[in-house]
Amino acid sequence: MKYKSNQLILLFFLILGYAFITGCNTSALQPAPQSFGSLNRIAIVADQKVWDGPVGDTLRYYLAAAYPVLPQPEPLFDLQHFTMNDIDEDNHRRRFRSMIFLGDIDNSNSPTASFIKSALGDENVLKLKELEEKAEVKISENRWSNNQKVLFIYSLGEKGLIEKIRDRSASIANLVHKSDNGMLDARTFISGRSTSLMKLIRESFDINMQIPGDYILAHHDKEKNFLWMRKFDKNTHNNILVHKIPYKNTDQLKPENIKSLRDSIGKWYVESGQVDGSYMRVNDIDLSLYLENKPIDEKFSVQMKGIWEMNDIGDMMGGPFVSYVIHDAIDNELIFLDGFVYAPGKKKRDIMQGVELILAKTRVGE
Repeated sequence: MKYKSNQLILLFFLILGYAFITGCNTSALQPAPQSFGSLNRIAIVADQKVWDGPVGDTLRYYLAAAYPVLPQPEPLFDLQHFTMNDIDEDNHRRRFRSMIFLGDIDNSNSPTASFIKSALGDENVLKLKELEEKAEVKISENRWSNNQKVLFIYSLGEKGLIEKIRDRSASIANLVHKSDNGMLDARTFISGRSTSLMKLIRESFDINMQIPGDYILAHHDKEKNFLWMRKFDKNTHNNILVHKIPYKNTDQLKPENIKSLRDSIGKWYVESGQVDGSYMRVNDIDLSLYLENKPIDEKFSVQMKGIWEMNDIGDMMGGPFVSYVIHDAIDNELIFLDGFVYAPGKKKRDIMQGVELILAKTRVGE
């Protein structure tokens, strides 16, 4: 009888201990909430005075500058301002996918600065005094939710904040774009992938492209090594062009010759159907072309962005485009990739980013 009682006592303490352990770790076992926020949106947390003053102006100058190149101006990012009071009133606001906290920690009356000091700890704050700029940027990943990037930009004095925003704006933009990549990829390929178009491109051009499942073949000219794919609905037409030509010399990579190549393709193949004889051409009069050396698949490539229009003044169609000319040194060829959009009355920044993503995933000779 005594032996049985000892067993019961032991079992009781085992159950009690398990309950204590699991009870203490309930929160640890619960999955972190998912971050939220639309594409290209950044939540800015700063005192109202900071947001309305030179610091806020500097942030808007760099992160809300015009996205290159669109017919109607759209910002690089949509900035949404909150004060610490706004954040404290609704805890869900801590779950934005991209957040920036701005604070002058020399200001003892600043709620945002006080929060930054408590979030980063005394050690990081004390290090500021050793820095020449008296300003710093710290990145915290998944702080309050999954797939979240939180940036703390803080300084001793507002001058340091302004300088740090100016110096790090490009890397901040890069970071936010990378954070958005998952959402952009999911949206672009929501319909899956078109295995038939991908096979056709691979066999015709010896390149691999990921083509969304809702794209269709518009035209294929085997003799001129040209392919046109498009996706369209009532309001938006997305188009992708692929063309391959022999490489002769570096002059082919000059802006005027890339423009000429694109205009030739537009004249050969892209007619609107609204006005007889009207064809697509580059319009670099109303908006200048934007050019950048941007590697594709680690191969030298020139990117050109601009707007297109139809050559007939009575044909009002037009929109943004992005072209890549990739130098394939192994086969001694140039691969011309182009994406253009027709979406009258609609914002085009996010649409163009999806088209650019398709082109940027190109792999040559695989």
